[in-house]
Amino acid sequence: VIMRSSALLVALTALLVAVQGAKEPATGIAFGDRYSGSKLVGTGVRTKGPIKVYAAGLYVAPMGTKVAMRKYKDSSADSVKSEFYNDLVKSSFGKIIVLKMAMGISKEKLVGALSESVRPRMRSGGDALPKFADLLLTGCERHTPTGKASKGTELAFDMQGSTMSVAVNGKSCGQVKSADLCKALAGCYFDDKSVSTSLKRSCAEGIIAML
Repeated sequence: VIMRSSALLVALTALLVAVQGAKEPATGIAFGDRYSGSKLVGTGVRTKGPIKVYAAGLYVAPMGTKVAMRKYKDSSADSVKSEFYNDLVKSSFGKIIVLKMAMGISKEKLVGALSESVRPRMRSGGDALPKFADLLLTGCERHTPTGKASKGTELAFDMQGSTMSVAVNGKSCGQVKSADLCKALAGCYFDDKSVSTSLKRSCAEGIIAML
């Protein structure tokens, strides 16, 4: 009876985790297990000095991820090198980066900081980055109670192939068609100059576990 009870407890705990997803350790901000059909594979925090600015989570399309990243099936987060993260950034399987503000800042400051990180990672000019910035500014103005990136505001960047869909607090703000922009934004979190090494490490663990 005790063994059955223990097994039931383990099963219920696993089910609860699957439904609830995970909490980003540094901020305690929760992320659901699923977002628009994609699966959560890791969370992390973006800091500026000692200040926790936002928590970040990565959701991926399970089947596409398994196909694109299958060669790393027998790897570990400790053993993977830049090639793993390059494949993660450049592969076309669906990825959704979700940011949840841990503190409130002006929408201009948030968009400026994101643009500053993305810009040097883009290989071409054009209007993709200005359009991305405009969608974010408009989205914060229309879909947040204060018109700012206040604490608790959620930003989602859904990258499907060469198209990025932007949402603020679950409300669609529009799309930008630019493979360069998609790769540059992903690179902010997963290249050698990642703005969130905790997200990078957590996602390596999550993706390898999925394989």
